[in-house]
Amino acid sequence: MLQRIYERIYEHRLRSRISKHELPVGLTLALTESDLLAPGGAKQLQSFVSWCADLGIGSLIVYIAVLVDGPLREDVASQIIDRLKRTDLIARMYTKDDQGLRTIPIGNGSPEVKLDISIGYGGKLELTDAIRAILRRVERGEIDYEDINSDMIESHLLFRHNPDLVIRAGGKHLTDFLIWQTIYSELYFTDVNFADMRRLDFLRVMRDYQKRQRRYGR
Repeated sequence: MLQRIYERIYEHRLRSRISKHELPVGLTLALTESDLLAPGGAKQLQSFVSWCADLGIGSLIVYIAVLVDGPLREDVASQIIDRLKRTDLIARMYTKDDQGLRTIPIGNGSPEVKLDISIGYGGKLELTDAIRAILRRVERGEIDYEDINSDMIESHLLFRHNPDLVIRAGGKHLTDFLIWQTIYSELYFTDVNFADMRRLDFLRVMRDYQKRQRRYGR
């Protein structure tokens, strides 16, 4: 009991200090399918979104890596979509199957946090789709090969979002998500699994971010 009281006092003080300094405008959270399919996983994601809203972080992209290959992959994605549809989240979900890229909106209203959720649609797929789209335009004669540059590639990416901070929950390795957009992003690997992440842990991540000196590749 005393431990919890101490944590609440420390949490309040930490939030007060954090709110006086610059926070990430855009945030990306990288998870795995087991994080969402575990008991309470979807509810934990709701909590994470509420923590972002409390600090005024206006944009969040969540990547859920689907690690199962073969016929089960689509089934796993469907399970995740079903879990998220049963929450109060307001978001746009993206996944890819045999019919192509699907966009699935959930929830109604004006969210405090613009939330996009990518289910198994990683950076390699996104970049491949962008290049294919550009080449189709070349084939139709809309553009020349010489017109292709980094700005054009960026304009064909699904996620037009360069996050200030990428949080990899409970893992020590990067995913391939947003491989183009995160070149100058700060990276943070949590020591706890997503299911065990507390608001206090989230605030510590924000405090760590504020202590860093961003160099943007310089």
